[in-house]
Amino acid sequence: MKDIHNKAQDMNRTKLVESFEALYFSGRALYGDPFDEAAIADWYAGEEYGYYELVQKENWDTKYEYCALNFFHAFAALKEQRFETCLVLGCADGTDVEPIAPQVGRFLAIEPVERWWRRDIGGVPAEYQKPTMRNDLSSPDDSVDLAISLGFLHHIPNVSHVLREVSRVLRSGGVFVLREPIHTMGDWRYPRRGLTKNERGLPPDWLHRMLGDTGFRVVRRSYYAVPTTERFARFLGIRMPYNSRAVVAVDAVMSRLLSLNLHYHRDTLVKKLAPTAVFYLLRKV
Repeated sequence: MKDIHNKAQDMNRTKLVESFEALYFSGRALYGDPFDEAAIADWYAGEEYGYYELVQKENWDTKYEYCALNFFHAFAALKEQRFETCLVLGCADGTDVEPIAPQVGRFLAIEPVERWWRRDIGGVPAEYQKPTMRNDLSSPDDSVDLAISLGFLHHIPNVSHVLREVSRVLRSGGVFVLREPIHTMGDWRYPRRGLTKNERGLPPDWLHRMLGDTGFRVVRRSYYAVPTTERFARFLGIRMPYNSRAVVAVDAVMSRLLSLNLHYHRDTLVKKLAPTAVFYLLRKV
């Protein structure tokens, strides 16, 4: 009788695993997005200082390595524009948005790690705030001209809520620059070297649909970071490939060609032959 009970338990566990993988690894839904407040609090506790601690633990080079990438896929298209208020999500010390500072009147930065807070970004006044548990934004409706999120959303659970908040505070016609990984980044149920506890990429179809549902019009979508780019750059002696305009341009071409092979959970070599991340240039409808 005990053996029958154990077998039944094993079967139930197998079904739970299969249903989890069918829902989330397929990219049909985003893991964490429908979490309640208790689950969000647990996630937040494990993620609040996750990236900062990784930087310290791994002794990573703190020089910012995506300047050419950000310019090629987003900032170049904004060169002639002026923005009074720029909202930045998860910007650390603001180095990632310094190149656009001459076009900005002031920055409003949402960043959990106070050790990274600054009074200015690139000489432009900056007001730092800690995110709330639900990632609600304190800004009034239609009060922001430009919003930038460079690799922040995949660290939080309730992504659709944050997209709605960005849409709320952004004025009509305002610009939203978004950069995110679009694959699972491995199985987040287990520890992964070089990654925080909960981070996972955003399913590309889910993200595209959600952006439309939350009030954004796509101006441009461009993929980047095919797996061979960094290996080829290192072979050529280029230590920071995404700070090289030539490497970024070649990677963009390869990413466009391989974007037909997009898969969310990449558990085979063939599935991995695709760009791993996406840039969006969006306007609030």
